[in-house]
Amino acid sequence: MSSAASVLAHRDLPLDALAQRIAEELAALAALSAGVQSALSLCHFADHTDPAAIRGLQGIDRITQCLEDLGRLMESVSGELTGDVRLHAVPILSRLRLHELVSALDPEQGPIQPPPDDGEVTWF
Repeated sequence: MSSAASVLAHRDLPLDALAQRIAEELAALAALSAGVQSALSLCHFADHTDPAAIRGLQGIDRITQCLEDLGRLMESVSGELTGDVRLHAVPILSRLRLHELVSALDPEQGPIQPPPDDGEVTWF
């Protein structure tokens, strides 16, 4: 059992709170995607850039818009749900690979604070 699964064991998640956390994560991802789009727009490309590459970069805008829409949708879904619908935590959250995402989506965890911007660039 993973460390995330052991923390989640024998708990149920309120579906309305989970949907709200998903909405918040989607909004954060949309903002991140918009930031990537903005950063790329500041890059200097060759005088002639392949049209296929330009279309690929324009796909980032679609990703951003979809994430924003999905975030709004999940926020609406969250508002329509009652707190009495609960899901088992382990089968739901143990499917996620990113520990930070498990923490971000777990309604019992406090809000995840982004790391401070110290000006350093960190590549994954």
